[in-house]
Amino acid sequence: MHPELFIVPGTTFAVSSYGFFMGLALVSAWLLSLALARGDRLPTERLGVVFVASAIVGLVFARGIWLMQQGMPFGLTELRQLPSGGMTVFGGAFAALMVSLIGCRWTSVPLLAWLDCGVPGFALGAIFERIGALLAGGDFGRYVGPEDLGHMFAISYPPGSPAFLLHSVSLQGLPGVTDVASAPVHPVQGYEALLACVTLGVALWVRRTRRYSGAVFFVAIAVFVAGRALLDPLRHDASPEVLGPLRLAQISGLGLLLVLWIASRVQASLAAATPGGLRFWEGGPWSTTR
Repeated sequence: MHPELFIVPGTTFAVSSYGFFMGLALVSAWLLSLALARGDRLPTERLGVVFVASAIVGLVFARGIWLMQQGMPFGLTELRQLPSGGMTVFGGAFAALMVSLIGCRWTSVPLLAWLDCGVPGFALGAIFERIGALLAGGDFGRYVGPEDLGHMFAISYPPGSPAFLLHSVSLQGLPGVTDVASAPVHPVQGYEALLACVTLGVALWVRRTRRYSGAVFFVAIAVFVAGRALLDPLRHDASPEVLGPLRLAQISGLGLLLVLWIASRVQASLAAATPGGLRFWEGGPWSTTR
């Protein structure tokens, strides 16, 4: 665990791991999204503003929804704080999507044309954000015993970490807790970073083989949603079981996957019936010169 990444030379200012990697996530997502948008002949100057607005609103909503779920104080100070985790990814993503919809109407850019560029950026940003959470000890995984699958990857956190406090205070008697370390837990933040890597790879591959606009968004988000649903039971704050062994996050994920599949089929049908095939990256009234 490395909550402080480094001290700024000549000062006493400590740069937190999560803050550094969150900043890196936002910048890298912005750069990749706009680079892909430029390749698709989209107006990057205006879409850059849309990205910034979407990111800000998404972060605020992700933080606010998490605070409400935890029953914690909800005010401007709490919203501005970005601890190592403490956000609801899908709530923030939905808010960012709504801002993108408004922004695309303002810029006269087809929403799916922009989302095909933004999803790879989202995945790249998620890689860095999850690395930051892993280093800072936030959003840690559940206890993994010596006989459990994945024990070889288990990590422990030092005193003062959220995992150590939970195990030593709320879960007293948990095997493996010592005076200097928490019980072994799944490095679920690392698993989620790997999931984001897979999502990024799938998104870039689909961009090379896409037949219509929206294909990148539908496929990449489906991969991300499915992966998050599978990883949910490994989180220490996993959603409750609501249908046998299936958890709420998994049921919600299945519903979202169904919506994505239906939307992709509708878009594919529209593309087949439309002259030009809804291949927005090939040009339109919104296009710029390369």
